[in-house]
Amino acid sequence: MSNNQILKISEKRQTSPELKPAPIKKPAIVHELDRNVLEILKNEGPITRSRLVAITGIARSTLYDSLLRLILKGYVARFSEERRQRGRPKIFYKVA
Repeated sequence: MSNNQILKISEKRQTSPELKPAPIKKPAIVHELDRNVLEILKNEGPITRSRLVAITGIARSTLYDSLLRLILKGYVARFSEERRQRGRPKIFYKVA
């Protein structure tokens, strides 16, 4: 290979557009309950678990399972309020 050919190849490599990674897609929501819980979170904003139970009328353990699935898939985030008193802080859920 001549020097001119090597220069042309290296110029092509330098001028080629950079490859961008493909956007990461969230897993699909399979359960109808998960869709309903996500819709409530979108409408109500940050909300506690007990408030979700009161709104939906769903058993607490079933609701917690749904929230866990949504958290693991990246749709919901969990956070707690800052406390200045003793006791457990309230746990809130919101759309991520």
